[in-house]
Amino acid sequence: RHAGDTSFNHIRNRHCAVGLSHQLIRSINWHSLKDKKEDVKMTNLTSYRSRITFSLDDTTAKYSSGVIDEALRKILNEYTRAFPNTAAAEIMVRIGGKSQPLSPCLNLLTIIRVIHPYSSAPACSSACIREDYLLTWQDGTPYLFFSGGHIPQKDEVIFVEYAAKQTVEGLDDAAQTTVRDDHEDFLVVGAAGQAAMMRASGITEKWGHRPQETSALMLWGQQQYRRFLDFLTEVRSEQTLNVFPHSYWKLDKWDGK
Repeated sequence: RHAGDTSFNHIRNRHCAVGLSHQLIRSINWHSLKDKKEDVKMTNLTSYRSRITFSLDDTTAKYSSGVIDEALRKILNEYTRAFPNTAAAEIMVRIGGKSQPLSPCLNLLTIIRVIHPYSSAPACSSACIREDYLLTWQDGTPYLFFSGGHIPQKDEVIFVEYAAKQTVEGLDDAAQTTVRDDHEDFLVVGAAGQAAMMRASGITEKWGHRPQETSALMLWGQQQYRRFLDFLTEVRSEQTLNVFPHSYWKLDKWDGK
């Protein structure tokens, strides 16, 4: 098994020490390290609601905000699996130990890179990369468990780069929108399709509905959703995340030969 293999981490999800104090965390949006312009206005939940409503041509308020939000939530989760956000955090160790909580790594899905001990020195970024760790979970809280000899000590810094959920400002109390500008249109298409399918399923059970109109609405929703799935196939190929480390534990004396 690879040391950073998250499927193996899941199997070992109880293999962590407990009783650690709170850590000082400085979370960083990793995209801000890539010359992202601060004056760019990201689309929030209100804007998404408006665009999805326009796509549905809903002039009589047939779609409630709750339905639109749920449709966007489902689409956002699928988008995350194909194209996760990338973020980073610097963790100041308060109490030394093999197990360090990662609860301030917001919306964490999996770890991409760990540097420890971390400093701003250029040589550290490659020389101090750790691959002898496990990502484990305790009661929904992520922990970083170091299995190697160098145990984190008090006042050392651990740099964690990780894949995170995509968010839309205002949806489920998210503080910011992380969706790429050029991907926004496809999320609107997918959410409109989801909302149409949800409404078509609901009105089928109502008295007086016209089956032909319900079928047309369901078909339209499925077509929009299919366009979104095709988009996910395309953007997934753009994602270069590799969660597997370069080194690994040898299974036997012939492994790697």
